[in-house]
Amino acid sequence: MAEQIEKTGNGAGTRAQPMKSAKKEAQNMADQATEAGRDIKERVVGLAEESVDAARAQAENLAGAAREFASEAGEAIKNRANAQREAGADYIGGLADAIRRASREFDNDLPIAGVYMRKAASKVEEISDTVQQGDISDLVRGVQDFARRQPTAFLGLAVLAGFGAVRFLKSSSAAAPRSMAARSETEDRS
Repeated sequence: MAEQIEKTGNGAGTRAQPMKSAKKEAQNMADQATEAGRDIKERVVGLAEESVDAARAQAENLAGAAREFASEAGEAIKNRANAQREAGADYIGGLADAIRRASREFDNDLPIAGVYMRKAASKVEEISDTVQQGDISDLVRGVQDFARRQPTAFLGLAVLAGFGAVRFLKSSSAAAPRSMAARSETEDRS
């Protein structure tokens, strides 16, 4: 200190010197704080970028899993629809057979009704084939076109098919209790 006083030549310089060093020290601390702030900012930005990348990767994984699930679900729906379509075609084919059997009952009493019922059975069988082939939209259009071109015939065939189906169901329901009774008698004997 004494040397500092001697260099400046008066006592006033002693106060200025510690102020300058305090300012420098404060400036150094401010620089260090600024540098620490930059480091923290860089680290935060780096962490944020890593988090965004991780979130993006997770979102891509989830999207891929969702696409895979949707694909599997779509395939399962297609398989089920095909199974239902085949079952429907079998049912419609059975209905055509029922109409043919019912038409035989009309051959003695009302032959013209039997003829129309066989025609209806043929159309129903065509419908069954179309359903089996899987082109239901063509089937619907064909039925609509036929109904527009031949509304009387369409209505008549629908009535005859309904009447034949009712008659067939009545005859088959009367046979069902007899077969059930025969089964129960067989089971009782066992």
